[in-house]
Amino acid sequence: MKHQLIFAALLLAGCKDQRPPAPTAEQSAQLNEADDMLNDMARNEEGPADRSTSPSNRTD
Repeated sequence: MKHQLIFAALLLAGCKDQRPPAPTAEQSAQLNEADDMLNDMARNEEGPADRSTSPSNRTD
């Protein structure tokens, strides 16, 4: 019987909710603003330069 109680106690301890608390309204707004800024930066970022017209170093 004692083993069953120990097992039940361990099982209940393992089921404890360990998630961090949800962000406050102010934190959520700050996170959304930062996400928007990063999205804007990604949209404005130029890709790699087009090297198709650069001179070739090959000698034929």
